[in-house]
Amino acid sequence: MKKLKEELLRKDSSISKIQYDKEWFYNIKDMAHYLSEDLTNVDYIHLPIVINGIQRTVKCATLEDIKRALKKNALQDFSSSRIKR
Repeated sequence: MKKLKEELLRKDSSISKIQYDKEWFYNIKDMAHYLSEDLTNVDYIHLPIVINGIQRTVKCATLEDIKRALKKNALQDFSSSRIKR
């Protein structure tokens, strides 16, 4: 998994993002593609973002929400792979 550094994510033009209420929110679909991870369990809100010159309302989450979901997924994968005796 790639390391998530907010200053690098804000500079990455392949990830749609918006600053809302003094926090950065990232397009979940873009982040899933960037990380090659399933982000369906991320808590999100709908925000308007301009994508290719067109304003769209998309699912967005903070970096903390994304990290929390990734950690939860990793723990679930670990617990399901343990051998039960």
